[in-house]
Amino acid sequence: MKQILKKTALRLLLLTILLTLCIPTAGCAGKAPSTEQIYDRVVELIEASYEVNTVFYGAGLPIYPTESKHAELLKLYYGFEYAGDYEMVTEYAKFLSEGEIRAAAERVYSKAYLEDVLYPAAFTGYAVNGISGVQVASARYLESGEWFYQSVKEKALYDSGIIVYDYSTMRVTAPSNDEACFVTLNAWMEDTPENVHEVRIRLVKEEGQWYLDSFTGGVL
Repeated sequence: MKQILKKTALRLLLLTILLTLCIPTAGCAGKAPSTEQIYDRVVELIEASYEVNTVFYGAGLPIYPTESKHAELLKLYYGFEYAGDYEMVTEYAKFLSEGEIRAAAERVYSKAYLEDVLYPAAFTGYAVNGISGVQVASARYLESGEWFYQSVKEKALYDSGIIVYDYSTMRVTAPSNDEACFVTLNAWMEDTPENVHEVRIRLVKEEGQWYLDSFTGGVL
């Protein structure tokens, strides 16, 4: 009897450990959401991403050109140590600080994607090993005192319009589960609607909510 109880206790302990560790072979990954379950959230995220995509890799924010009469009249770049590299963002821009950009981006993209991809390009700069050696890209934005600046050198990576997504073609595709999933849907550039492409977007769940884990802008 004691041996049976010991075996039962050991089995219960093993089951508890498996549930705690969530070993993949035990089938711990939950079921992928259906297209209907995730549809509204995907539409919400993609629509909200247009604005922040423009800030990170698109046209950016409106600035006062260094050679403009306004800049010359107000001596905006007089004594500015980054003159020639950065230009001042106008007070009419949607975002006037790094913090404001971060707040908007964090409503759309996952924490990991922001920290690994978007934030380095926007706020810290990065180095890439290429065929011709190490290539250094400066941060696209700079805060200095009360002013916010945009890089003159780091131009838009795409300027051929936005991607239009056909939400009616959306479907969840493998490999997907309840923590990370892929959706596939048709899309085209707004100026070439005849060139339809199938696009795959990754999402991850953070604190019970889905966020984009791949970029939704660019060129198809």
